[in-house]
Amino acid sequence: MTDIRTLTAPEIREIGEALFGPSWQGEMARAIGVPRQSIGHYLKAGVRGAQTAAIVGLVARTAVRELLAADRQRVAVDDRQAELIKLLSRFDSR
Repeated sequence: MTDIRTLTAPEIREIGEALFGPSWQGEMARAIGVPRQSIGHYLKAGVRGAQTAAIVGLVARTAVRELLAADRQRVAVDDRQAELIKLLSRFDSR
C-alpha cells in the first residue's frame, strides 16, 4: 500500500504565508504553475499526491535558494573581511 501524502488547508495557508507573506495565494499559484482559483480549491479541500509534492517542493526550492543566497553573502563578507585585515596589518605594522 502506497502512502499518499496530504496537506490540510491550514498547512497550505501556513506554508503560503511563510513563503510569500499575507498576500500569498497568487504568488503560490504562479510558483507551482496552477491557476489562482486552484489555490482557493486547495484551501477548501486540502491536497493529496502531486499537489502536495508541488507545494512541498516549492518549500524545498525556496529554502535552498535562501541558503545559497546566504552562502554567497557570507563569502562576500569573508572576502571583504580578509581584505580589511590585510589593509589593517599593512598599516598596523608601521
